[in-house]
Amino acid sequence: MREKYRIGSIARPVGMKGEVIVNPDTYDVERFFDLDMVYAGRSEEVSELLTVESVRIQKERPILKFESINSRSDAEKIVDYILFVDEKDRIELPEGIYFIHDIIGMDVYSVDEEYIGKVKDVLTLPAHNIYIVHHNNKEVMIPAVDEFIESIDEEENIIRIRPIEGLLE
Repeated sequence: MREKYRIGSIARPVGMKGEVIVNPDTYDVERFFDLDMVYAGRSEEVSELLTVESVRIQKERPILKFESINSRSDAEKIVDYILFVDEKDRIELPEGIYFIHDIIGMDVYSVDEEYIGKVKDVLTLPAHNIYIVHHNNKEVMIPAVDEFIESIDEEENIIRIRPIEGLLE
C-alpha cells in the first residue's frame, strides 16, 4: 500500500508573499480547501511536510500559501516540487476516474492482446490527459479518451487500447 498520494505539482510563484500556483492532478480542485498539511518534494521519498496557510482558486488552478514560505524567492525554491497527501487525505473517485499515480506503471495492451508498453507519465491537458507509454525504445502518446481506451483494470494493472493506424509509430 502506498504511503503518500500525488495531488499536483508546483508550477510557479504568484506575487511576492510566497504563494504558488499548483498544476492539480485531481478532477476536483476544491479538494485543496480541505488540506491542512501536504508533503512537497522532488519525489515521494524526498519530501517535507508543509502546513497550508491559505488556498484560493484562480482559473481552475489552486494557489497555495504555506506557513514556511514567505517570499517570492522562497516560493521559487519549490517550483516543480510534487505535492503529496497521506492516505487519510486521499479522496474517493467516481467510477471511471483514476489517480495519475495509479495509471503510471500500468502495462498497456491492445484489444488484440499485443503488449504495447508501460505508462511512464501522464500529461494533464485541458481537453484530456495523455498517457506517455514506452514502446519499442521510444515514447508514444496515447490520448486518454474513450475512442482509444477500451478498459482500465486496476486489479490487473492493465490498460487495453484500440490503437489507430500511425498511433504507435
